[in-house]
Order: sequence, then C-alpha cells, then structure tokens
Amino acid sequence: MMLLTNMIKGLEHDAPAKLLIERWAHDEGTLTFWRASSNFVYHFERDGKRHWLRFIHETDKTVSRIQAELDFMLYLLDHGYPTVAPVRSTNGVWIETVLTEDGLYYGVVFEQAKGKHVPIASMSDAHLAGWGKTLASLHRLSKTYTSGTALPRSWEDALAFIASVLQRYPRETVLRHELERLRGELAELPSGTGHTGLIHYDFETDNLFYSDEESRYYAIDFDDAMIHWYMMDVTSAISDLLEGEGEEAERSIRSFLAGYRSVRELDESDVRLIPVFRRFEALYTFARLLRSVEGMDMSLSPDWALQLREKLMGYCDRIRDQFRPKVELKPVDADNWYDCTQLQVTEEQTDVFPVQTVYWLAESAYCGFTPLALYTGEQMVGLAVYAVDPDDGSYWIMAFMIDRLFQGRGLGRSGMEALVRYMKEKHNCDKIVLGHRPDNERAAGLYASFGFVEVDRSQLEVTRELIIPR
Repeated sequence: MMLLTNMIKGLEHDAPAKLLIERWAHDEGTLTFWRASSNFVYHFERDGKRHWLRFIHETDKTVSRIQAELDFMLYLLDHGYPTVAPVRSTNGVWIETVLTEDGLYYGVVFEQAKGKHVPIASMSDAHLAGWGKTLASLHRLSKTYTSGTALPRSWEDALAFIASVLQRYPRETVLRHELERLRGELAELPSGTGHTGLIHYDFETDNLFYSDEESRYYAIDFDDAMIHWYMMDVTSAISDLLEGEGEEAERSIRSFLAGYRSVRELDESDVRLIPVFRRFEALYTFARLLRSVEGMDMSLSPDWALQLREKLMGYCDRIRDQFRPKVELKPVDADNWYDCTQLQVTEEQTDVFPVQTVYWLAESAYCGFTPLALYTGEQMVGLAVYAVDPDDGSYWIMAFMIDRLFQGRGLGRSGMEALVRYMKEKHNCDKIVLGHRPDNERAAGLYASFGFVEVDRSQLEVTRELIIPR
C-alpha cells in the first residue's frame, strides 16, 4: 500500500499519469483511471488495443525493485510462462521517470492479459487445479532463475521493513514479540534449492486471467515478488479459501493442491507450515498498512482519503486481534492460591502497584472481594480482584496486574477485556468503577481505551467509570 499522502497528490488532476503516458505510443483521449493501492493504475488504448500504465512515487518503491520485477517477468516470458508483456516506451526503455513538484514517479506499461477473471465462487475443480498448476509451473521456473540487472527483495528484507515500522510505534509490543518469534521460526526452516526462490507473493485470483481458448491462466502483477519459501506463495494464493469453512472450502483447497502436486512435489510437512506463513502475511500486511497512513494532515485530506484511512486502520485492528493472546479467568482456590502469591510487578511499577498479591488474597477472604487468576493456556500470568460497593451496588475493580515476566505481550488488554466481559455477564451490572495512581500513565491509557471515563481525581488516585448500556 502506498502512502496515502502520495495517493492524494498523485491523483490530483491525474498529473503524473498525463506526463508518463506521453512516453508511450497511445490513442489520444483514452487514458482512464482504474485504481490506486500499491500502485497507480490507468488503462489506455493503443491502436485500439487495451494497455495498462502503472506508476508509483519514489518514496514508495525504488527503480531497482521495479527492474527486478521486470527481469523476472521477461525471464518467464522467454520460457513460455503465461504472463503479460511489458512494453518499451518511445525512448526504448522499460521504465520511465518523470519529475513533478512532488518528486519523481516511475512508470511502466503492460499489455492486456488474455482471458478473464474467474471468481473463486465460480471455479470448477478444473479451474482450481489449473490455478495450482500455474503456480507450481512458476515455482519450477523460479528454481533455475538467476537475478538479472537488479537484485530482488527477500523475506529478510520484508522482516527488516516490518521491524522498522514497528519501531516507530512503541505500544505495538505484541506484534514486535510476534515478529521476533516468527524470525526465529523462519531461520530454522530448510532453505535453498527446492525450498526457496523468487515467488509471486500475491497469486490470488485478482491477479489471474483465465483463457477459455487455451485452458490456462495468465498471471499479472509481480510487483510484490521476493525471495521466499515456495510454500509462502501457496499460502497467500489460497488465503481466501483458508478463511472459508465447511466442505466446499476444503474441497477447493484439495483441488488447488492436487493441481499443484501434478507439476511439483509438495509434502504434507510443507502444508503444515501454512500457519507460520499466514503469520508472516499478517505482519507484513499490518506494517504496510500502518506505514501507509503516516504523515497525513487530517485537516487537509479529502473525505475519500479519511474514509480510506479509517478502513485501513480497521484492518490493522483486526490483525492486532489475531495476535492478541487469549486470557481465561479462573477462580482462586486451594490449587492455585500459592501461585497467585508469587505474581510480581516490575521494580519500576512498585510505586503504582505497591501492595503484594498475597494482601489482595487475604482481603478477599475477609472482606468479601472476588479474586480471579488470569491464565493463558495453563500458565498463570496475572491477578484481578473485584468487589461490590454496599452503598450503591456499583462494581469496583480493586486490583489488576500482569506478572513482570509476561508484560509487553498484550495480556493486559486481553485480561481487562475478559474481566469486563465476565463482570457484565455474571452480574448484569450497569457500571464498573476502578482507580489508579495519577502517575500510572500506562494503566490510564489502557482503561481509557476500554471506555473508562475519569470522574474524580486527587493527589493519590484517579477514579474512572465504565457505563454499560442495558
């Protein structure tokens, strides 16, 4: 995804497109905007035949990366692989550069692909198998490919990009933890010939055209190509099918894999890696989306850009939810009370959470409070204590903590979410109250994000309320 600031500038009066199209032979008056996402895409006619102009701002992509894409596509065409051909400009080059007041734009032109799109829902078993065959044929050619004039990106470059984006967002601790976990897992996988090579990365049906006459697919849009495991390509190709449920989705996946295996070997051990590569896909998507909204001036951006930003941030929220650990609440009893007493905050947090957990267990036993242990899987990670105010019947969260060994993994948010849900469902309460030290900014941010509104403040405590609609 390009920077939205670049998208706004690049679409204004179609200025870069009008400059670039003059570098290729074209029928006057046929340049038409198609879409803008990872690239600006326009179509036009040349001697009555449709062609496609694709361009991007220099801050979103380098010339070297575009050249690496074209080198691979030209190699595929030379070996009879069904893809689209790039078109040289009137200057005899594949890539043209134009200078505008907003910087440089790099443009390329492609011929129209043969055939038509076939939606997944309309695919027969033969279509699905052909899709798998087409990807496997790509991988077979990739195995013998050597880089041309420009070096393609690699999965390691992609991880470095993810890390560089997350570094700018200190609160994305869960995703940084997931990134390091993923980096370690990928480093352990077998690589090299037969395992890794230059892949398409976005081999979904949007980038495929099916020719009824030839009974085969034509692939387009190689701009995300990178050195990666071939199984990554399989995973991203069938990502929509993996989201599906039921026999129909399973049948479609089986047909795709059968087609792939008819051309290239694919072991069950490879298939079992799909969850790993889905995590890579989610992290990479998250980083690209988060970067795309950086630097936007909300007051000067058009409505369509603000709406798109909101949509992209919604995607980011859903990816965050994928990686957020699940927390389960369990009663404190004879089997786990001692483990609760061993929970500790960090030394730096003792000023804002000075009371040891054993105190809260004792007070719960003698004052009618309800202690709950927080678990992720079989591991206890924290403690929550709540009580009912005898005067007005409101429910108070008296204590909430995550052990120092498990902080920075999103467990605080997951735990608070589980606690609020538990109290609402068990007691049907219409208000939850809590307090925290004024200098506990981390807790303040967490509680505010759940809708706890500040209603009182003293030198010792900030009181917040969450009103629950009936």
